[in-house]
Amino acid sequence: MKESRFILSKQIVFDQIKKLLDLKLKISYSYKTNREVGNILQEKNLDVGFSIHAFEEIGMIKDKSKISFFTQAESEDQLKELFKKGIRSFVIDNEIDLERLLKVVKEEGIKINLSLRMKFQEHRIGSGKYFVYGIPAKKINEIITRIKNNSNIDKLGIHIHRKSQNTSEWEIQEEIQDSLTQESLERINIINLGGGLPSVYRSYTSKVLPYIFEKLVIARKFLEKYDIETIIEPGRFVAAPAVKLETEIIQIYDSNIIINTTLYNCALDTVIGQHKMLVEGELEKEDEGKYYLIKGNSPTRDDIFRYKVKLKNPKVGDKITFLNAGAYNYTTDFFGYKKLQTKIGE
Repeated sequence: MKESRFILSKQIVFDQIKKLLDLKLKISYSYKTNREVGNILQEKNLDVGFSIHAFEEIGMIKDKSKISFFTQAESEDQLKELFKKGIRSFVIDNEIDLERLLKVVKEEGIKINLSLRMKFQEHRIGSGKYFVYGIPAKKINEIITRIKNNSNIDKLGIHIHRKSQNTSEWEIQEEIQDSLTQESLERINIINLGGGLPSVYRSYTSKVLPYIFEKLVIARKFLEKYDIETIIEPGRFVAAPAVKLETEIIQIYDSNIIINTTLYNCALDTVIGQHKMLVEGELEKEDEGKYYLIKGNSPTRDDIFRYKVKLKNPKVGDKITFLNAGAYNYTTDFFGYKKLQTKIGE
């Protein structure tokens, strides 16, 4: 029996990046989504930046000038350490971090690029079980007015956090016009539209992408009138389709298929994000075959890759390959699990 493994396609990574570059958007890849994908982008030395959220990731980026660092309650000493590492672009999502950053920047006598993370159309966002990032638009406009002439700020921008797998909320131009004053639009230099570009899973389709791309272009052209650079921050959109997860059937009983790996060492996104990966070769409703539940080999009851997949005569020893497996495919040390090997191909 072979061990389960990821298979990463460099070409698909480049193809996904090209789709966004063709829209004349600047790209800041969300490195936390899949570091191996990010490393491929570094090897190719494309004109792509990196959104970094933790100190531990900084050393993994060769060109520190490409980093946009997302602050989260760093101390003054930690901010100084970031400056020493050569980081000059920051994204903040609360006023305490903002004031601390501006204080240290002034003391150190350096210039930074600063983006303010803004809640987009707050009345549409329900906090629910997720934390809602960002500063209300009204407060953002006040902050821009207050800091617009700060000599320690080079480029000033807005960052918009979009929920993962966002298939509907892309009326960007209208939202920007509703959220930012004319004065703010005339002062800022960049707008990062965040991530949220969807990938294909069992419950999601790619048919919405032309609509999203159209809205992105409309927004870019609108912002160009103010000499504002438009950045997109893909993570899942690039990483997910570039990676397959190859597993093997080790047991079949009562319409249950047990495979030789577990969600807990390769696909936690299935549990946390509820994104059900497609199975290569799965049948449609009208095709011959039988429905199976695909479960991992841990003793946990929620270790279920798919509840209902139609397959034809699967056998022990057959491969089960999951598609779009590259986003947030990290592991845990639950039961002593180790991250699966990734085979990188062209």
